[in-house]
Amino acid sequence: MQGERLNKRNAWYQAIWRWHFYAGLIFAPIFIILAVTGSIYLFEPQVTKMQYKDMMTASFTEEQPIEVQKESFMTEYPDAMITSIRLPDEGESTRIGWMNEDEMMYTYIHPETTEVLGTRSAEGSMDLLVVIHGTLLGGQIGSWVVELAASWAIILLITGTFLFWPRGKNPLRMLMPKLGKGRQWWKQMHGSVALWSSLGLVLIISSGLAWSSVSGAMLQWVSSSTNTGAPMYAYAFGTKPESTVTTKDVAEDVPWATQADLVPTSSPSTLLPIDLNQVVNKSTIDRPYTISLPEGETGVYTITSAAGHPFKEATVNLDQYSGETLSSVTYADYGVLGKLITVGIAFHEGRLFGLLNQLVGVALCLGLIFVVISSFVMWRKRRIGSIEQMKRFEDERIKRIVGILILLLGVTLPLAGISILVVLLFDWLVGRRKLKAEVAA
Repeated sequence: MQGERLNKRNAWYQAIWRWHFYAGLIFAPIFIILAVTGSIYLFEPQVTKMQYKDMMTASFTEEQPIEVQKESFMTEYPDAMITSIRLPDEGESTRIGWMNEDEMMYTYIHPETTEVLGTRSAEGSMDLLVVIHGTLLGGQIGSWVVELAASWAIILLITGTFLFWPRGKNPLRMLMPKLGKGRQWWKQMHGSVALWSSLGLVLIISSGLAWSSVSGAMLQWVSSSTNTGAPMYAYAFGTKPESTVTTKDVAEDVPWATQADLVPTSSPSTLLPIDLNQVVNKSTIDRPYTISLPEGETGVYTITSAAGHPFKEATVNLDQYSGETLSSVTYADYGVLGKLITVGIAFHEGRLFGLLNQLVGVALCLGLIFVVISSFVMWRKRRIGSIEQMKRFEDERIKRIVGILILLLGVTLPLAGISILVVLLFDWLVGRRKLKAEVAA
């Protein structure tokens, strides 16, 4: 009886280990790429400020009206089409976004002297890292691969915790690896580092999925359908004209929670549009913030916080003619899902608690790299024969139950769920073929 229970426990362990091992082996290179590019990009704000220090910084005691600063820019670039203006914080210059044919440019203006300090492409020197991090340079297909890998990373962390959990012993033991040598030491370090990193990695990975093609769209749909994201046209007055344009289509520095929010439209009027000075006077958002200019006769002024901290996020739409507030949404207005994802994204980007957040992010990325490397070392030390030996304890019923449990785990991760279904279908077909062969024999 005891031997039967032991064999059954081994069968459960080996069935879960098989999913954990092969998924880790397949996605290991992608995990390394994501960890390396992510850890470097965490410091993008410091790198950009250092690279464009002469443009982005400006000492001033008195600030010229924003229309005066705009006129100084137009003198330099008379044919430019301005799309946005970022109002500076203390010690910063005013940033004007404009289109140079098909390329977005940023020009920086000294707030007091209105001198043009310099112009650069809106695409920063580190933006290539973002493309690699998000798509592996593979476009839409690459983004699906990244999302699939990220989804499986969460499943690997959960299954790994099960595999490493000390059965019948003090659970705290798993947090402190035993000193030793060889494969056993690597196994202890692999499990301990993964467990120490698991909570932070799950937060980073799950918040990153908010930008993904499939999971991100699903999260936006859930947040809108359940009103747990950002309320549509929050705290607005009067009836709102129909609109099919979302905030992310017409504005810069848009918070995640309001990216899919439909933008209200201005009511065409015989009055002239209000100028930027009036927009600034009506703004109640703390600096720095970005004003995205109206597009067409029914466009609106969209004001978004550029402070970077999630609790200061805000999105305000003003009628371009009357200056009336058509909608206003702040972090306090977000639903529970919107707040959770917003905080998660800030942690993901290293913005939640300053430099310490960035260092924690680097530590988690290094932890992920070590987990991947240690798994490879364990695999090499195990040898092929040991892997084949596991088949002696295999229980087909338990193997299928584990597959279904992992499928349920992947229900909230669409691409992972689809990949699990494919594997289960393949396994079922192979099992039927094997059974027919045995019957025929």
